[in-house]
Amino acid sequence: LAQAVRAVPHRRRSIELRPPFAIMVIKTDLCAYTEYRIYPGRGQRFVAKDGKISFFISSKADSLFHQRIKPVKLRWTQAWRRMNKKGKV
Repeated sequence: LAQAVRAVPHRRRSIELRPPFAIMVIKTDLCAYTEYRIYPGRGQRFVAKDGKISFFISSKADSLFHQRIKPVKLRWTQAWRRMNKKGKV
C-alpha cells in the first residue's frame, strides 16, 4: 500500500520587507530661542546682517531674542529646563 508521493514544487510567495504602514517623515527645524520643534508652515525666519539665519517658533520668541533676554532665565524654555535638570531635555 505504499503510495508514491510526487514532489510538487511550492509557489513561493514574495516576502515583503515593508512594514504594513508607511511612515511619513516631516522636516522640522529647531527654534533658535526656545529649542522647540517648528513644523512646516509655522514660525518665522530672521536673517541678521552678517547672514546668520535664526528660526523662531513665535513672535514672542522673536521679540525676546531681540530684547536680548536670555532663554535660561525663562521657565518655559528648554534651556531653563536643562539648566535646572527638569525632566528629559
